[in-house]
Amino acid sequence: MSLLEVSGLQVAYGGLVAVRDVSFAVEPGQVLAMLGANGAGKTTTLRAVSGLVKPRAGTVTVDGSDVTGWSAERIARLGIAHVPAGRGVFGSLTVEENLVMARYGAGLAVDGTALDEAYTTFPVLAEKRSTTAGTLSGGQQQQLAIARALLQQPRVLLVDEMSMGLAPKVVQDLFGIVAGLKDRGIAIVMVEQFVTQALAVADTVVVLEQGEVAHAGTPAELGADTIAASYLGGHLPEVDSVPPAFATERVAVSLQGAQVRALERLAAARGVTVDEVVAALAGAGLEGAS
Repeated sequence: MSLLEVSGLQVAYGGLVAVRDVSFAVEPGQVLAMLGANGAGKTTTLRAVSGLVKPRAGTVTVDGSDVTGWSAERIARLGIAHVPAGRGVFGSLTVEENLVMARYGAGLAVDGTALDEAYTTFPVLAEKRSTTAGTLSGGQQQQLAIARALLQQPRVLLVDEMSMGLAPKVVQDLFGIVAGLKDRGIAIVMVEQFVTQALAVADTVVVLEQGEVAHAGTPAELGADTIAASYLGGHLPEVDSVPPAFATERVAVSLQGAQVRALERLAAARGVTVDEVVAALAGAGLEGAS
């Protein structure tokens, strides 16, 4: 039995089905990267797992216990911590008050040992402990959001768009912290647009398209082309060399030799121009080189 297992999950907002038949599992000490274009259902899936929205169908199981439909507070106290997109820190409270609130919210005693551990993991928070959270930089707020989640002593950590709006160096540091959490045995489900970094730490990958699982497996099994195709809302045609290739900080599109021909064939298959294909990649959070 996996630590977190989601089976046949369906979530709807009124008559709009946002997630349909999504299934995945994650073990202790594993990172599952959930990828896909904007609107694919990634955030909704995390919200359903943490109890922020109620599933229409399917099950969410934590360590063998069915928690489907439980309240967010009850699920959190079972060991599921959710770091939402946008960080969600209490801007009018100090860094330390934010951390203390996290302990109270999880029903845990506030002690110096837990806070010291957070400050050791995130030294900048120790320096800013008396600073109002709303005045922190974006990267510092993201560290605070993750630190609050860890103070809940989670068994499963859900992280939504950790890199949003942050500089590449800050993103690299945050992913280093996530990699270290694996050694603690925490199961991590990460929704991320910074694809290259996510694949570097992920043990398994789930790619969502229009609310459904389009691909699932290890990064090596899926390959860069399969994942990249999902950001275009479909599959790349069969070609000798298909862009984009994953490289450096994000997904990079190399327009060289056979790759130019691949883009041309993809554009022709879609009935659009090469420039429109590159624009679609950029709009999905992928970097294009012209």
